[in-house]
Amino acid sequence: MRRRPPLNTHELAVIALEFRRAIEKSSVRRHAKIMGRFPVGCCKHASQLLARYLVTELHTPLVTFIHGERGGSGNGDPWQSHVWLSVNEHTLDITADQYPEIDSPVVVSVGSGWHSTWRRQRRLTYGEMMTFDFWDRLRFHRMYNAVLRSMNNQPPPRVQYPLRNAGPPAEAV
Repeated sequence: MRRRPPLNTHELAVIALEFRRAIEKSSVRRHAKIMGRFPVGCCKHASQLLARYLVTELHTPLVTFIHGERGGSGNGDPWQSHVWLSVNEHTLDITADQYPEIDSPVVVSVGSGWHSTWRRQRRLTYGEMMTFDFWDRLRFHRMYNAVLRSMNNQPPPRVQYPLRNAGPPAEAV
């Protein structure tokens, strides 16, 4: 079996946006109350769902979780925690817009950017984050299947980008 090349930034952005839209349109809220206010408070669950999709459906290697914390140091800032994914050198976050400083529904970048503001960062492996007890595993599988069904029922996202060295359109003959 030939290994496919790693996904590039554009491919990851399209996948992340499509997955985010699938979560929003799915019945996932029925399976977990925490998902009822998506994206607020859903970073761990959404990251787990996206990681499962990347690993099992797209066979993407090197998917890791990053858990960061900020605030709570006594200067009046509330303590906050956040979870996002790292894929090769890319940062993938489909719930960053729950924070006021982010207005894009999906953040995909090379490097950390805004994510570097999160201190006390810990890298967690796929295995560490995807270990569930019986009831959590059952709930996770129901959520995941709901998102997959939603993905199969939606048109692909319209992402336009300029083509390099694209000349004028060919003339009709």
